[in-house]
Amino acid sequence: MKKCKLIYNPHSGSKTFKFDLDICFSIFQQAGYEVHIFRSIQNGDIKQHILNMDIDYDLIVVSGGDGTINIVVNAMIEKKLDIPLGVIPSGTANDFATFLGLKTGEVEEACHIIVTEKPKKIDIGVANGQCFINVCAGGLFTNVSQNVDKDLKSALGSFSYYIKGIEQLANFRKIPFRITTENKVLQEDLYLFLVLNSAGTGGFNHIAPSASITDGMFDFVGIKAKPVIELPILFLKIFNGEFVKDSGVVYLKEKRFKIECLDTEHSEFQTTTIDGEKGPDMPLDISVLPRRLSIFGKF
Repeated sequence: MKKCKLIYNPHSGSKTFKFDLDICFSIFQQAGYEVHIFRSIQNGDIKQHILNMDIDYDLIVVSGGDGTINIVVNAMIEKKLDIPLGVIPSGTANDFATFLGLKTGEVEEACHIIVTEKPKKIDIGVANGQCFINVCAGGLFTNVSQNVDKDLKSALGSFSYYIKGIEQLANFRKIPFRITTENKVLQEDLYLFLVLNSAGTGGFNHIAPSASITDGMFDFVGIKAKPVIELPILFLKIFNGEFVKDSGVVYLKEKRFKIECLDTEHSEFQTTTIDGEKGPDMPLDISVLPRRLSIFGKF
């Protein structure tokens, strides 16, 4: 019999995945899998469990948001596991799962995709040695997801991020960055930047419409420092796919980036986030692991 490791974070999103466990067991067992479960109870235990677990599994399934998926992927890369990964989105932010064609809360559908579809090889990003699946970001707003109260996340979901972001409007200031690629060196004052593997983040799923997780490239999106009054019009373009074409946006498509923050007076601008969690400090050296992970989805 095939073996499946099911890992879940009981604190993700609405915290209701525990009520769907029997659905998962039923679908995986009918597909010929013996299911072994791991329930996270504290920070760091998912990584340690994967690093210490047997390698004779045929499938790993994770239920959680982008942050939980990130933890699993980093541990799998560190352990050099080449096992297909299935995702059941159940977090507050499920941007990566959305790009995979998976719907939050649709547990039965996600499980059926895992047992009926063939896994596809996708790219993984690496920023200063730390892997990311969806986005590496810096500048203003990038610490929003870390600062949102857990109860507010549970009550309002991704809308809580927008509320927290509004609180930071008073802190708007231009931040000087130097972006170096294999083809150019660019110095620009930005409010924030995103290095995207998929098409979006923060609930905005069309920031970089041409993004692909199988092309060995990243989409760099930087919002230029311009009068705040002009920003609402810019952000409206996210919904019609014209965002990256705006003159207020720096858009690059490359396989490697070095990103430096030239503001040495404000240490908070040297910090970054990876898949919504705290990332490494700048300068960043970002590269791609092409087609490194096998994953299930409708993409």
